[in-house]
Formats: sequence, structure tokens, C-alpha cells
Amino acid sequence: MFYVFNLKIRSFKKAREFSRSLKLKNKKEWDQWCKKNIYTKPKDIPVVPNLAYKNNGWINFKDWLGN
Repeated sequence: MFYVFNLKIRSFKKAREFSRSLKLKNKKEWDQWCKKNIYTKPKDIPVVPNLAYKNNGWINFKDWLGN
């Protein structure tokens, strides 16, 4: 884990495993899922992974979601 914006977040690889397990198709579905699950989403999974992991493994949402 490491800190982004003073928040402790999951490592990129572990967070990406989580996001892929959701079987979402695109960024729009990711955004909707995050909004719908705001209170149940693990706190160490960033809502904006493209910013949180910008220099730590981020490629694009297609990779993030496993499509």
C-alpha cells in the first residue's frame, strides 16, 4: 500500500485484481459502480484510478477492467 492525497490505497496490482473481478465493461460502468457502491466500496480502492496510479502501473481503463 502507499499514500495518494493522504489516503492509503491498495497496490496497483491488487486494486486491478479487484476491479477486474467486478466484470465491468468500461469507464462509464466503473463510474456508475463507484457511485452506487460509495458506502460499500473498499476504502483502499480509488474512485479515480487513472490519477491515483498515474505513475504506478496505470495504462488505461481497458487494462484496469481487464477488457
